[in-house]
Amino acid sequence: MVAPAPRDPDRAWLATLTVLYVEDDDETRDLLARFLRRRVGRILCASEGVEGLALFRAERPSLVITDIQMPGMDGLVMAEEIRRVDASVPVIVTTAFEQIGYLERSIDVGVDKYVTKPIDTDKLEAALLVCTRRHRAEALLAQERQRELARVRAHEREALGLLAGGMAHDFNNLLQAILGNIDLAVPLALPGSEMRDLLESALESAAQAVDLGRKLLTLSETWPADARPGPVASTLQAALALALSGSRLRLELRIPANLPDVKHDPELLGRAFVQLAVNAREAMGESGCLQVTAEPVTLTDSDVPPLGAGAYLRVTFKDEGRGIPSEILLRIFDPYFTTKRRGSVRGTGLGLSLCAAIVRKHGGHVTAAPGVDKGAIFTVFLPVSADAESRPASAS
Repeated sequence: MVAPAPRDPDRAWLATLTVLYVEDDDETRDLLARFLRRRVGRILCASEGVEGLALFRAERPSLVITDIQMPGMDGLVMAEEIRRVDASVPVIVTTAFEQIGYLERSIDVGVDKYVTKPIDTDKLEAALLVCTRRHRAEALLAQERQRELARVRAHEREALGLLAGGMAHDFNNLLQAILGNIDLAVPLALPGSEMRDLLESALESAAQAVDLGRKLLTLSETWPADARPGPVASTLQAALALALSGSRLRLELRIPANLPDVKHDPELLGRAFVQLAVNAREAMGESGCLQVTAEPVTLTDSDVPPLGAGAYLRVTFKDEGRGIPSEILLRIFDPYFTTKRRGSVRGTGLGLSLCAAIVRKHGGHVTAAPGVDKGAIFTVFLPVSADAESRPASAS
């Protein structure tokens, strides 16, 4: 028995892509759409350029096929606008004419392939596979870059964890001696005296130093001692209530009735959720809406490079604040990195790095991205417990 030949990797990749097809002739569009549906993952159809451009902006397809001559916005104008949104998306144009003017405009726009009408489906398929090969190569290269970056960051975090753990251990030993001596000295100072005030002030500073030591320990890579499988909804709701207490911000909380269990330490994971909500509150001030959504998702190996394929709980924090400049995205979870001005309102710069460390301790990952129109989106992925059972969770 002869084993079946392996499937062409470009055809397999094409079968996963979303393709936008723009054609003003109804019969041609219907016929070619049927041809495309058998070869691509998803087909989006439009009858003219303005509609096609709107579909592209809304759906972000991986590949575009468009007629040139159409009423209103023609295909090349639409392709040029698409290039302004995403310069990397492959574009194939179809036309009934091989006019020099169209060819020159196609070159100027950066069209990838040019197919004349009546369309030979073999030629169109060949053009599709050429564009798919380029798309696949670029996607695989991007995934490898992400994996390499994840490996580098993981090595940096491991080194930081060892350093932070060692520093915190030595730091706490020194603090213990300082706190012990201050405790002995306080009763010797008269109440209301300058010495008593100075000693009590020293105690307050020492308490802040103890808190900093705890944060440094959190950065070390150790599994939470109190982690156990359980529902996350109550932990998330309590964290949001604490972080937004006294605020006039609106909260839109979407939690489905049944969420899978996650192995977690409620107190520790709650601190991560509090930090994300506080971060959103500080970004928005006293007006705006924080949208928080929890939902189960299934990831492949390439979806979130630091994570493997499997079932995860995704918790999304979407705010309407000032957003995240692209130049700081790669540094936003770094320890001691902050955009806040120095002074009394400036924190330690450990908030988001601690959040990321806590999520990593739970086997997950947190990402940051600019919002579509404004604000920022922070997304937490937590692995679902292997023995997870669906439990009812209150929805708000």
